[in-house]
Amino acid sequence: MEGASEAISVPRPFRLTEAVGLPLTVVVLDQLTKWWVQAELALNEPVRILGDNVRLLYIHNEGAAFGISVGEYSPTLFLVLASAASILVLYLLIQTPPAQRLQRLALGLILGGAVGNIIDRVRLGQVVDFIQVGVSGHYWPIFNVADSAVTVGAVVLGIAYLRDR
Repeated sequence: MEGASEAISVPRPFRLTEAVGLPLTVVVLDQLTKWWVQAELALNEPVRILGDNVRLLYIHNEGAAFGISVGEYSPTLFLVLASAASILVLYLLIQTPPAQRLQRLALGLILGGAVGNIIDRVRLGQVVDFIQVGVSGHYWPIFNVADSAVTVGAVVLGIAYLRDR
């Protein structure tokens, strides 16, 4: 058997658990933190964590990122857009080879974050946001765990694609 000791490279089939594990973890963490915020914090009442630089401030966001709104149809429009984007990200995740781990990590974070906010939009008609950071009274828009996952995932995806070029 000539060459029997040589390893044969056979592409590993896609496994659903690889596409679901990280996104599901993000969704669970996101929903648990939002449940805690709704149970423990008063709406629009800031709670200092690190002075005024990091606060918890429970709000409802009917718009998109940074509170962007397009009027009375914002909740429906952003639900449809987020759902379509999630389907696209899931497709990309399934199509990304296992060897491209950084891209898969990034897509998993983006998918989990998008689904976390979709759950809020379906359940509440709006998104629960609660993390506020800033300096000297200048604050970044209030966000949540899902938003963080989408943002980190987008940055990692950009880095991965730039690195591969």
